[in-house]
Amino acid sequence: MLEVERNTNVEILSYSEVVKVEGYIGNFKVQVKRKARYVNEGLCTGCGSCTEVCPIYVPNYFDENLSARKCIDIAFAQAVPAISNIERNSCVECFACVDACDNEAIDFSQKDEIIELDIGTILVATGWDLYQGDDYGYGKFENVVTQVQLERILAPNGPTLGHLKRPSDRERPKRILFINCVGSRNLNSNEYCSVVCCNLSVKNSKLIKSEYPDAEIVVAYIDMRCGGKMYEEYYRRARNAGILFVKGLVGKIEEDPETKNIRVQLEPVGSDTIIEKEFDMVVLSSASLPSQGTNEIAKVMNIEKSPDGFLKEAHPRLDPISTKVPGVFIAGSCQGQKSIDLTVSQAKGAASSASIPMHHEKYVIELIRAKPIDERCAKCYKCILACPYSAISVNEQGLIEVDLISCRGCGICEAQCPSKAIELTHYKDNQFMAYLDEILPIIG
Repeated sequence: MLEVERNTNVEILSYSEVVKVEGYIGNFKVQVKRKARYVNEGLCTGCGSCTEVCPIYVPNYFDENLSARKCIDIAFAQAVPAISNIERNSCVECFACVDACDNEAIDFSQKDEIIELDIGTILVATGWDLYQGDDYGYGKFENVVTQVQLERILAPNGPTLGHLKRPSDRERPKRILFINCVGSRNLNSNEYCSVVCCNLSVKNSKLIKSEYPDAEIVVAYIDMRCGGKMYEEYYRRARNAGILFVKGLVGKIEEDPETKNIRVQLEPVGSDTIIEKEFDMVVLSSASLPSQGTNEIAKVMNIEKSPDGFLKEAHPRLDPISTKVPGVFIAGSCQGQKSIDLTVSQAKGAASSASIPMHHEKYVIELIRAKPIDERCAKCYKCILACPYSAISVNEQGLIEVDLISCRGCGICEAQCPSKAIELTHYKDNQFMAYLDEILPIIG
């Protein structure tokens, strides 16, 4: 991130969101809302003086709310830019931070502002959100955590400095249960596989076992899907290390009110026996969902979504980078679930695809486009509803207009029009009739 910040050709607009996009490839007009930090970016040096004197603590979202942070603080270590921002909803306006700041960088009068940008091509990489349903007591039992929370616990800069401790009493758990496919591969909610869950359970269970060889770790799974280079070998090493992988479903789960331990009923596949066992901690491999940012950007940029809620690509196999909007490319988990290596590959591909028209400073299109015929139009506007590219609109006179850049010449509008009031250039009915008139005599 530091390299990106230091690159003179890159401008970072952090703590901001895109609110409006208009135009077409090479000529996008983008409006970005820059949220008020209540800290002047040009004056703040990230010294932390304001954080030291702030009396208010709030949950630390970077640590998945497993620790606390000050109401005014830098988002996380190595954040770019290293500038503090104030959680105004929790601030009591004691103004201790104002008095402590030698650079007079604190500004409570700041407001959100809208800036307008001229953009040639756009890359969307809005990531994913974690499924946080109440499955298996999550949100109800203290010692039921997600894989993401476990990642922060095991991180050297996490809330416990990398040492495994359970949230309820900060003691080391010795019996740990991992439950895979939580919220995914379910016909009633999310039918898809989240791709990374199996490898996450293998990795984190192996990390725990490496530090605490006496830990008793059980992984309950539906299917272990460790596809990829060296992943299957890593799975075998985890089993050889003494981690128990059990194919089966977890049923009833309860909490002991005194010890905060979790009592679990597990039914292994191929057995009529129900295993009842008590664990100190339960880790849920929860599903990955389309992020809130993904849903918002889809509306703002008119990007189509697939049935699972992720952004729809031009072709899932042959062109997973482009969208139906020329000049807009997607990368990472906004397009679908994928591992880090595939995310990196797609990001590089998206960046390369976006750079090509920018380098040539031109974009070539075939002018096979829909053309409305005003005198035939019955103003039913079925073509507008049918167009998958939102290329058809109505002008001030109530007549149909086609955006030549957005239109892709698919012909759906022509097929839907009951009045034959819209045709494709080079594919008009009279042209086909002429072809038929020439072909039929030959056949006869």
